[in-house]
Amino acid sequence: MTSPASVRTDHDAARRLRDPNGPAACSGPTARDTRHYEAAALRADLTVVHVAVTAPALPVFEEATAAFARGTVLQTTLGPVAVEDLRPGDYVETTTGPEPVVWIGGTSFVPGVRSEGSALTGLTRVVEDALAPGRPDSDLILGPGARMMVENARLKTLIGLSRVLVPVSDYRDGERFVPVTPAGTVRLYHLATRRHALIRVGGMLMETYHPGTGIRRQLGEAHAETFLTLFPHLRGLDGFGELSLPRTSREVLENLGSR
Repeated sequence: MTSPASVRTDHDAARRLRDPNGPAACSGPTARDTRHYEAAALRADLTVVHVAVTAPALPVFEEATAAFARGTVLQTTLGPVAVEDLRPGDYVETTTGPEPVVWIGGTSFVPGVRSEGSALTGLTRVVEDALAPGRPDSDLILGPGARMMVENARLKTLIGLSRVLVPVSDYRDGERFVPVTPAGTVRLYHLATRRHALIRVGGMLMETYHPGTGIRRQLGEAHAETFLTLFPHLRGLDGFGELSLPRTSREVLENLGSR
């Protein structure tokens, strides 16, 4: 039987996941080192569970929940939907067909809050037509967890693929990819599908969430258990499955071009 206290916690987590004006930043003496994260997950029995976790303000946690700003529109099988209105069980359009959303995480960028080692110190504005006409089709505000698909023909001979995933923040240039520090709180989200996939965000191909192949090393024993509490639909880190494409950095790609 579920206790009243846990029911309140579950409902509060659901509200905070949706509400950008709800309590998001940590307060008190630990504010410099921790951050509030919320998530909703679809379990195998098709029930949805909500969790709220206070965890370290470190990239491994922040990138899981901070890719797309509130208002970012994603394509679902029922049409365009703002990321904050998505629910576990909704189907999003991917490059390989519709996939169910099994997890949605959220946190907030709060101006003036700084934590040593944090990746969430600013956001990136991708201006309309930054990559090509209609890519994106309007300005996007993205967090440190956002990765986009990049094509490079030289990769074909090295890894057998010409497409890789690269952090959007790697392309900051002050013109097309502009670092921004909003004056107010910005709610951010990320989502995971049943299989790691590419989704269209404003005409750009971007990945759904996956922690990457080095997640065990990043977490260590100290943070692994806390990290998994954000993903109540999984029994362990192996539950994320395989990456759909390899990841790299802009620097690596540019070094290939100079050879």
